[in-house]
Amino acid sequence: MMKRIFPPLLLAVTLIAPLAAQDASLELSWDDCVREALSGNSALKAKKLAIEQYRYLYLAGYNAYLPSVNVSHSVSRGGGAGVPPSNRWSFGLSASEPIFNLKAISSIKSSRISYEKAAADYRGESASLRAGLYSAFVSLLVAQEKVRVQNKIMTIREENARLIKLKYDSGRESRGNMLYASALADLAVADAQKAGRALNIARRGLLSGLGSAEYRPVTAKAELQSPEYELNTGAIRAALENIPQVISFEKSVESARQKLLSARYDLFPTLNASQALNWSGPGEFPSDRSWSMGLSLSLPLLSNGITFYPNNTGAARASLKGAEESLRDLKVSLENDIISAYDDFLNARDTAASNVNVLKANEERYKESQIKYMAGRISFIDLENVEQSMVDNQLNQLQFLLNVNTKKIALENLLGVGLEK
Repeated sequence: MMKRIFPPLLLAVTLIAPLAAQDASLELSWDDCVREALSGNSALKAKKLAIEQYRYLYLAGYNAYLPSVNVSHSVSRGGGAGVPPSNRWSFGLSASEPIFNLKAISSIKSSRISYEKAAADYRGESASLRAGLYSAFVSLLVAQEKVRVQNKIMTIREENARLIKLKYDSGRESRGNMLYASALADLAVADAQKAGRALNIARRGLLSGLGSAEYRPVTAKAELQSPEYELNTGAIRAALENIPQVISFEKSVESARQKLLSARYDLFPTLNASQALNWSGPGEFPSDRSWSMGLSLSLPLLSNGITFYPNNTGAARASLKGAEESLRDLKVSLENDIISAYDDFLNARDTAASNVNVLKANEERYKESQIKYMAGRISFIDLENVEQSMVDNQLNQLQFLLNVNTKKIALENLLGVGLEK
């Protein structure tokens, strides 16, 4: 291209400065981003803490079937007509333990389901974070490359403007073409400046995904290319059972089923055992001892009202059926979404791959047009049209590469691929 023509000093400084700033920035590979996000992203930390919360609640739920022990120590003073006042001390130990309580068992199972659902929700959050973080990483790659391309375009158009000005001064080019070439050079400078600002925006997007509130001049360290991905569409239905979103819905169905069982247990009896050992007397350390042991069988009969049980179980049954239908709908829509996302990825990949040869052809056409223009065989407008086609194609290729990488990460997000994988 026109790089053989000596560039102005100011132009050289303009091009070298962004590269020097980029070299001074912190380079981050995709693995570096994953490690930093796992340790610094607040949304992911919150989901992980939710798992701990539900694990503690699950373990605490077992106490519903463990013995409870109480210690009491009291003193009272009383008297009456003809009865002198006196003190009465008592000390006691009591214990109770459920022997048969289906609602308590159901509560423990519900806590376990909530714990397992929290783990699935964490995997879903990890997949969503990975999708957003990878999109930001690729966007930074594209922004970096766009700075390079725009600077290259700026160099070409400023050299063309200088050349057209020389030809105009020598009377071999029209004033309109000279002014147009100068306007294109100014436009290229503005586009290069906008690309630099877009680079800072892309950096902030990546830092936000990493969970960093402080701006750093980071640089994405990777090769911007079209990725490959193979998906066996015939095995998607079986793969649905391992997707976090499906697992979370399945746990919601289990929870609704457990609530229905718990509602039915309102008519079941409960059996409890109790033991007590007491000391009482006029002194602080009484010596009179007594004990008791017992079994208590309780059968609820209309304890919450005449219509409570049928209405409560009816509501729980409807909730379960609704959850089951939502799960079926999720699986159908998710399977279709995955297949559509894979087709979108293949289309984007083919578009990026096919445009490579078009890009090479446009670059070659521009070189040939430069030679023809210098020889006076084509007009400036013809040269500018070929140049614009090359410029548009270069910028389009960046968009094609961004699109295919975005389609791939969207597909992996639907499949539940998290940061840990």
